[in-house]
Amino acid sequence: LQDKGVKFIVDTTGESLLKVLKYKPFLIKPNHHELGDLFNVKLNGNDEIIEYAKKLKEMGARNVLISMAGDGAILIKENGEVITSNVPKGKVKNSVGAGDSMVAGFTGKLATTGDVIEAFKWGVACGTATTFSDDLATADYIKETYEKVEVEKLWKFKTF
Repeated sequence: LQDKGVKFIVDTTGESLLKVLKYKPFLIKPNHHELGDLFNVKLNGNDEIIEYAKKLKEMGARNVLISMAGDGAILIKENGEVITSNVPKGKVKNSVGAGDSMVAGFTGKLATTGDVIEAFKWGVACGTATTFSDDLATADYIKETYEKVEVEKLWKFKTF
C-alpha cells in the first residue's frame, strides 16, 4: 500500500495494533482504555493520554485518534498538532458501533475534503450521534450533532 500511496486506517487493539505500526498507518483509533492497556498503565487525564498517544506516533502511526466516550476525543495530527473535542450532551442509548461510526465519519469526510480536522469533527459527530440513537444514527441527526462539536488546538510536540 505504501508503494502505491494508499492511506489506510487501523481500528484494532492490543498486539494486532502494535504489529501494524511499522507499516505507518495513516490513522489508528484506540479508545483511552485500549491505549492504557497497550502500555499496561491506567491513564488519568488528557496529558497522560496525549503522552501515550505520542508514543504510538513515535512507533509509526501517522495520526492517532483517541476516543474517550463522554470525555470527548483527542487527535494527534501527523504534524504534531494536538486537537481535542467535546462531546455534545445527550442521553446514551447504545454505545455499540460508536467507535466504528467515528472511524466511518472520519474516513468519509477525509475522503471528500482532505481536511483532517474537519474529518475529526465529523468522526466525533458520527460516534456521538450513534451513541444517542437506538441504532446507527441518521444523516440528519449526525448533521445536527456536528453543529455542537467544538474542537480546540492545544499544542504541538516535537516529532522524530
